[in-house]
Amino acid sequence: MKTLIISNFRTGSWHIHNTFSELGSLPLGELFYNLNNTIEENINQYKFNDNVVAKLHPSQLVEKRKSAILRLCYQICEVADNIVYTQRQDTKQQVISYAVALIQFNKADKTPWLENRKVYKEELSNEYLDEIFKRLETNQLLIEEIYKKFPGEAITLEKDLDQTPYPNKYNYKGDWNVPYNFKMLGEEI
Repeated sequence: MKTLIISNFRTGSWHIHNTFSELGSLPLGELFYNLNNTIEENINQYKFNDNVVAKLHPSQLVEKRKSAILRLCYQICEVADNIVYTQRQDTKQQVISYAVALIQFNKADKTPWLENRKVYKEELSNEYLDEIFKRLETNQLLIEEIYKKFPGEAITLEKDLDQTPYPNKYNYKGDWNVPYNFKMLGEEI
């Protein structure tokens, strides 16, 4: 079965991906961001394998216009047997988590749950969090468009997955407020 996980960042999508992998699916990771292959190679691997799981973050195609991004995402969805969406109810924590993850990104760290990553102790500025919100919002709006055309199971991190936070979770103490919470897929979009 070809399983496609469509998600925004920091929504538990790796947990779902790894679960399918443990059940025997060939794990491809993120189709649009893979340090070992080109996007075209990743898509071809997805298309031409029968039992495979991959993740799709539409906004990783930063150099393309919205219509081109959606067209490519739709083409991938058309060959999927099973489309799973992951999402998060707590948009503020999603933004904070993604902001810290981007600051600490280290492509060499392959440890489970990034357990070697040090606890981030700096404060995040409101301006930086606004910027990160906009990046996540761009991805969210693309995902909502895809969901309208290719609905699937929507898994919500806080409701449907065991809460196992990273061992080095950041403790935010600032006063930034999220402009709004992202819509939950499956609930009137």
